[in-house]
Amino acid sequence: MARDGLPVVGKGGAPAGHAASVPRPVLPRRLLAPLPLLALPALLPARPARAQEAPAEMQVAGRRLVLNGTGVRRFLLIEVFRGWLYLERRSGDAAAIIASNGTKLLRLRYAVPVPKDRLVGGWEDGFRDGCACEMPPAFRARLRDLPAGQVEDWLFLPDRTEIAYAGEPPATVTAANGAMMLASFIGPNAESAGLRRGLLGGA
Repeated sequence: MARDGLPVVGKGGAPAGHAASVPRPVLPRRLLAPLPLLALPALLPARPARAQEAPAEMQVAGRRLVLNGTGVRRFLLIEVFRGWLYLERRSGDAAAIIASNGTKLLRLRYAVPVPKDRLVGGWEDGFRDGCACEMPPAFRARLRDLPAGQVEDWLFLPDRTEIAYAGEPPATVTAANGAMMLASFIGPNAESAGLRRGLLGGA
């Protein structure tokens, strides 16, 4: 999966090299195409984001975060999920965002159902290919069938990353694993150029 000179990720998910290195992304391809092709024509257009899902700013973990950008991941023109990235300061520099110790929040809303087996298999592949490491047990345990409309928050803190479905307790992974996961959305090898561009504040 590595290309364009991305650094090698060491065992346990820790990026090799200096702090500004961009971790190898681990977002699985199977997650991004969750439905059989025959099901796609039956999908209705995705609902627009509700205002409370994307305020211009919010208080998170004692920090004021501002909306950096909004992006959409599509498959065959169908919206799979929409994301909102919040940062302490707006930035279009993916490497700097990923390397920063500042608080960050990535909010996702799924527009289509995603079955658990797709999530488990896809993330297993992603961690194996991205860092030759196992999926964190706490992250694996919280995977389940996701209905359309499910909201998920990824909170990136200096010492850990917390991932939670709306209104539920979070699963915690290491900061290094969180950086790899964030690189899957906004890094140079992100699977969706449109999602990456939007989260980084592009049109």
